[in-house]
Amino acid sequence: MVKKKLCSLLVCFLLALALPFAAFADMGPKPSVEVQTKGLSQSCWVTLLAQETVIGPWGLPGSEPPEWFTAEERPAWEAFAAYEDGDGFHFLEWQAQVADNSPATWSYMAPRHFKILFWFPESGGYAVTETLDRYAYSAVYRVDFSGVDPAAGGVQAVAAQKNYDYAGELLGLAARFVLTLAVELLIALPFGYLKRRHLRVLLVTNLATQLALNLALNLTCYFSGSLAMWLLYPLLELAVFAVEAVVFRLTLKKPEGKGHPVLYAFVANAASYAFGLWLGNLVPELF
Repeated sequence: MVKKKLCSLLVCFLLALALPFAAFADMGPKPSVEVQTKGLSQSCWVTLLAQETVIGPWGLPGSEPPEWFTAEERPAWEAFAAYEDGDGFHFLEWQAQVADNSPATWSYMAPRHFKILFWFPESGGYAVTETLDRYAYSAVYRVDFSGVDPAAGGVQAVAAQKNYDYAGELLGLAARFVLTLAVELLIALPFGYLKRRHLRVLLVTNLATQLALNLALNLTCYFSGSLAMWLLYPLLELAVFAVEAVVFRLTLKKPEGKGHPVLYAFVANAASYAFGLWLGNLVPELF
């Protein structure tokens, strides 16, 4: 009877994991590059020069800018289209205004290898970085304009540094880990597994599985984006349940009148999974 109940619960868990997700072509986040500036005395225009001649909707400029370009944007388009890069990188008609307090983001299918090119409307001059890589799914670079004179004209070299928010990622990882661990230990209370003889097993097992789970989610998001993370999340949660069910079944003795250790593993992981989905919608910065 107990085995039938556990099997039924497992089937329900699998169905619940499968329900929230559906994938459609060209939906969800795309690889991006954010350009930040430091020490820029005036706003200017920025683009990314790519090795490719076509990336998704972006391509080489024609004789005239596309119809969606406004009159204000046309001078920058003409300046970028006229720029000739010695290494064969190309302007693909993405451009934006940028300032120290207003970064620019190529948010739709940004190139993997690129240079950042700036154009200063007042002088007609340019500033360009060396060749850079999209090191993360959502890469961030900060360009230092110290020693650069926007009024000088010509082409000046500027340095770009990776500026990904690793501290924020670690903080989010730690917060998710602590909150998830708290949920699983809270579930242990009605099951009678917060006694001293159980607590060590619960803590060690949850520390290992939840740390591995949250680290895997962080790395997936870093290299493949948030959509891949959310698609992988139910499979990872199922793997955690399987590991914890085996460990608890082998090491925990069922308290008198309380739930089976495998049942505890199921309920605890179902609760932490549901909590993770809710938390991700409520505070997406944690993911």
